[in-house]
Amino acid sequence: MNRNGRTLLLSLVVVLLMMGTFVAGGFAGWVLHGSPPPEGQSSATPSAPIPTPRTDLAQELTPEELQEQFESFWAVWSLLENTFYDPSRVDNQEMVYGAIRGMVESVGDRYTFFSTPAQTDVSETHLRGEYEGIGAWIDQQNGFPVILGPVHDDAPAARAGLRSGDIVIMVDGVEVEGMPLEEVIGMIKGPAGTEVTLTILREGEAAPFDVTLTRAHIEVPSVEGETREDGLAYVRVSVFGDRTAYELDQILLELLQEDPGGLILDLRGNGGGYLTAAQEILGRFLREGVATYQAGRDGDRLPLMIIPGEAEVYELPMVVLVDGGSASASEITAGALQDAGRAVLIGEETFGKGLIQNITDLPDGSSVRITTAQWLTREGRQIHDKGLTPDIVVPLTPEDYEAERDPQLDAAVAYLLGNPLPETAATPNP
Repeated sequence: MNRNGRTLLLSLVVVLLMMGTFVAGGFAGWVLHGSPPPEGQSSATPSAPIPTPRTDLAQELTPEELQEQFESFWAVWSLLENTFYDPSRVDNQEMVYGAIRGMVESVGDRYTFFSTPAQTDVSETHLRGEYEGIGAWIDQQNGFPVILGPVHDDAPAARAGLRSGDIVIMVDGVEVEGMPLEEVIGMIKGPAGTEVTLTILREGEAAPFDVTLTRAHIEVPSVEGETREDGLAYVRVSVFGDRTAYELDQILLELLQEDPGGLILDLRGNGGGYLTAAQEILGRFLREGVATYQAGRDGDRLPLMIIPGEAEVYELPMVVLVDGGSASASEITAGALQDAGRAVLIGEETFGKGLIQNITDLPDGSSVRITTAQWLTREGRQIHDKGLTPDIVVPLTPEDYEAERDPQLDAAVAYLLGNPLPETAATPNP
């Protein structure tokens, strides 16, 4: 996801809406009502607004081509401020946020949404690598939050047994279907030591069930790695954040000193992050070329190139592990390595999020995330709503979870060592 400056039209509309924050009640005079109806009666249709200097100001600030549409906006604003029965519940800031949220939601794209300052902070903490919560990557499908996986094995989400694919239908008894994802995440996060109860719908379970977790302080290095006893290097990337490329360089340089016989790059449960981080990570494994193509609203394809780094791992045999929790930037990375013939993908079909969002920070700390394009792999494959199919499909069953088995990792090791693959492994038809 790229973080760009706001566009002119968006700026103008948002400035108009944000004025409610600063004049705090001044809009009441912008649209005036006629005389009230006799006592005990109501008026379904207010009389025409009386022009005032404030009305003139509103018209001046509103773009000419939008004045007719905004006339209804100001009318409803004034009605709420002046006639709602409980003035204490009329919050100008919430009205502004509600208007922006409704405007953004009107395009019908679940990845395009508005975030309040608190929600914006929530969305950025994962990429900063430190926060308080349950330690899980979460995305949204069909209006429901979906667990992509725990951020690490000691996180509350992992200790409570949450799994990739778990659907969250309630948080502390509140139904979350259709809620903006960042709002749901804000409900799940909270001070360390406090509890939150998630109602989970899981494939294979007859009915939803509750999981109560104790929140903790979560520190998440985005890259972890080791040299295994069998001589293979294992690297797990959990998110594509600000420091991911730097952390990857440090770990790869350390592992390369031990002359490994192959590399396993684990992107399972990686919900993505910054597009630039994906370009940088690819630059550690491919010498040059296209990382992905950005397909914009005009149908043009913009090639986005890989970004070289300090570590160079161009020849080492390589496997990439993926699953249903691998999404967005992790799919860009896996797809490019697969298209280039640089690595074999092993695991399960990926999530299928192939849209690019630009995040625009607004003056009060809120933000708006707008889908501006979709990305294609370097060979032009569309991933959105399709996902990547691994070269070798290996399922990870609930029984594997319970027995703490990892047949996907076992298959990666077997492939790199030239040993027979597990019986559950299958090579899909091209």
